[in-house]
Amino acid sequence: MSGEARLLALTARTAEALEDATDAMADRLDRMDEAEFAALPAVSEAARTTSPPGIHRRALAASGAADAARRLRKRDPRRVSTGGGPEADGGGAGPGASRVFLFSGVGDQYAGLGSGLYRCLPVFREELDRCFGLLAAEHGLDLLPVLFPAAPDDGTGPGADAAARPDLAALFDRRETVQEIHRTVVAQPLMFAVQYAMARALTALGAGPTALAGYSVGEYAAACVAGVLPLPDALRLVGHRARLVDGLPEGAMLAVMAGPEAVLPHVGGELSAAAFNGPQQTVLSGPVEAVEKAAGLLTDDGHACRRLATSHAFHSWMTEPLTGPLEELLGTLPLRPPELPVLSNATGTWLRDEEATSPAYWARQLSRTIRFAEELAEIWRLPDPLLVELGPGQPLTRLALQHPGRPVGAVGAVVQSLPGGFDSRSEHELLLAALGRFWVTGVEPDWTALRLP
Repeated sequence: MSGEARLLALTARTAEALEDATDAMADRLDRMDEAEFAALPAVSEAARTTSPPGIHRRALAASGAADAARRLRKRDPRRVSTGGGPEADGGGAGPGASRVFLFSGVGDQYAGLGSGLYRCLPVFREELDRCFGLLAAEHGLDLLPVLFPAAPDDGTGPGADAAARPDLAALFDRRETVQEIHRTVVAQPLMFAVQYAMARALTALGAGPTALAGYSVGEYAAACVAGVLPLPDALRLVGHRARLVDGLPEGAMLAVMAGPEAVLPHVGGELSAAAFNGPQQTVLSGPVEAVEKAAGLLTDDGHACRRLATSHAFHSWMTEPLTGPLEELLGTLPLRPPELPVLSNATGTWLRDEEATSPAYWARQLSRTIRFAEELAEIWRLPDPLLVELGPGQPLTRLALQHPGRPVGAVGAVVQSLPGGFDSRSEHELLLAALGRFWVTGVEPDWTALRLP
């Protein structure tokens, strides 16, 4: 963590006063050099002080004075969070927001992911170490050096050099060999662990979820956070599932920038519809040759396609042979009704108690189509939704913002917690931005749970 980012926070009794205070802060930042900006507190006093009800709030995380001033003047709701008073217009969630934690699948992970949080967020570090310890004991996996390879240690954990971004070949699946972090047997439990640790850390900070949704293996992480499975059993299941998948024949998955009506004619025989992500994104899954042939045909028809970074055909007929072995293991695990609402990949609506406690449901989840577009419709129906993405980048919240059910003005109702492969913002800045977003909705974060510079 570089320590350069700062969370700037403002409060005012009226919307007009908040606008005046914002302009005044922008003027002050314009006169400030970078050394003066670096001398500011990591978190403004306004955010650390409990505000009375009805107070208007605004927050921005930035790493430099000039950038902060420019963004404050633009009032861009994607970076400047506003909330509090009844007439405040922040384009995002307000008091009483429904915080929906989104757990992504695999494919976007990279070496160094989470290294900044590992050093500045003690609960994240404790929970990640706990997950990795359980996976080592149960499955013989040593994931810490995979996630943080050859990282210098300053006495508190991996250094900033660990947070190297992936290369373009890795992201677009053009590697000659599969990197260790992308091997199914490693990637699935690793991403489960990172996102579970993030969920626990945000909860410890005072911004826990009111609802949960997961994509593919992310649904298992969401279910675990909701109390369907204790952590040791969930990791046992995810690790076993990954090993079973790793033993399957090679397969491929293809993201198609087109709706089901254009893609479904190619489904059947060797290809399955793996996911309906939105009106203009569908995922196909199946044998490599069949996927490549479909990609050529769809491209000729004018539809952009991209091979996903996976070596197996998830959510297709190729994974159906694993249903029996998974159901056998699940029959030995203590499945419970969720303590929080969880969305179902298989049905596209809220997971019912009888589904959550059914070994057959979880065993078949691997081979069934993900109905994520329908899940997003349910999320946008919630009161004042605030979508919090726990994996790297914004693949799920980007789909949410493109969804036709998104309310007008909800562009600021998404929170990113970790950088993606092409993000320029550090983990420290994204964490402060997330906490600023929560703060303007009325959350009073436990700042003592952070190790700030």
